[in-house]
Amino acid sequence: MQLDQRVEWLLEMVKTGTDGDPKVFIEQGFNQGGTYNPTPPTDWFVIANKCLTTGEFIIDDSPYSIESRNLKGNWFRMRLEPNGTTTGTLNALFAYKTFT
Repeated sequence: MQLDQRVEWLLEMVKTGTDGDPKVFIEQGFNQGGTYNPTPPTDWFVIANKCLTTGEFIIDDSPYSIESRNLKGNWFRMRLEPNGTTTGTLNALFAYKTFT
């Protein structure tokens, strides 16, 4: 995928049966050399939600749109941190759309 073209990222999360509000962080990692490397990086960097000072994303039914200029890594992951005794199910979709 070429990120030098117009790309729109979408993050949608839905929780069910939770007894707390877990925190979700999106992180990116970089591989050396700019070539394909199937091994995930060891250092991860948070892509902050600029609407919150803590940087996490709130789980609700409304999707987030993330600017492509904030996503420069070769790898992406979502990190979930429980808040108290969080249990239940979290479903997430992290997708992109390119424009021609």
